[in-house]
Amino acid sequence: MPRFFFDLFLGKYVVLDPGGMMLSDRLRAMSAAGELADHLFLSRTDLHGSGSWIRVRDHRGKTIGGLDVDREPVAESAE
Repeated sequence: MPRFFFDLFLGKYVVLDPGGMMLSDRLRAMSAAGELADHLFLSRTDLHGSGSWIRVRDHRGKTIGGLDVDREPVAESAE
């Protein structure tokens, strides 16, 4: 199972993800990044309007995508 890393860009600073997560594929990695972005949006109001974003990298260090933290969280479905 491949490992993916989620780095947080905060203005001129980058917080590198040292351990990453083992996930089955890129789609799951982007989904995990979405959950992280939602959590940061709700818990870190200081990031609102800051232009902060999450970069998703594969185990070789190749960027596979990114998501803005300053976005409305995806609502969970009520089942």
